[in-house]
Amino acid sequence: MPRKPIAVVVAMRVELAPLLARIKMQPLHVDGVELFELPEAMVAVGGIGQKHAHHAAEVVIEHAQPKLLVSAGMAGAISPQLKVGDVGRIRELVDVATGDRYPTRGGEWVLASSPDVSDVAQKQAWLTKYRADVVDMEGAAVAQVAKERRLEFAAVKAISDDSGFAMPPLTRFIDGNGRFETRQFLVYVALHPKWWATLGKMRKNSKIASANLCRELQHLIEDSSQWSTGN
Repeated sequence: MPRKPIAVVVAMRVELAPLLARIKMQPLHVDGVELFELPEAMVAVGGIGQKHAHHAAEVVIEHAQPKLLVSAGMAGAISPQLKVGDVGRIRELVDVATGDRYPTRGGEWVLASSPDVSDVAQKQAWLTKYRADVVDMEGAAVAQVAKERRLEFAAVKAISDDSGFAMPPLTRFIDGNGRFETRQFLVYVALHPKWWATLGKMRKNSKIASANLCRELQHLIEDSSQWSTGN
């Protein structure tokens, strides 16, 4: 694969499904990471969680040699003003485990990054402590790699659940490779009727968020490509 000015790290294919579906070339598989080639960017699908995001960022940097590293994906709303399908670029990222803050190339939202993103009460605490707008699992790891490699960093996130949306215990269904065990999760939901309606909403919300995320990511890539060429 040729070098690209922009590298994008995402946890799961489903987050960028509309965009990746248009790529005719098969992805390159490198040490557990899927690499998809776009005209001006390379997308790395690395798995869920900070460890896998960190690894994916390292892999895509090695192959693309980018100037800009981007964390993209779905996120949970912390701010009650944000709704499913809203998309925003991140202006500052906070690693809740360390308190470290990472600036970006510019945006509107503050992103809190944490291993656990499903607890409604915890979201409220992050709103108070960090004035965070959204929460994800992987952003801090990608930001850390960008800082270590002295690369420009940007992040774009789409809301897949609002601030009061109670989520099933999703983290227990993430395997050691950062992949979501869908079959086991569906069995769990089937045995717990209280989550039946929630599952339907999650599917609908994810589809909306993914479509909007792809559009905004394409805008970011176009804007950043012009910036890269100008520099």
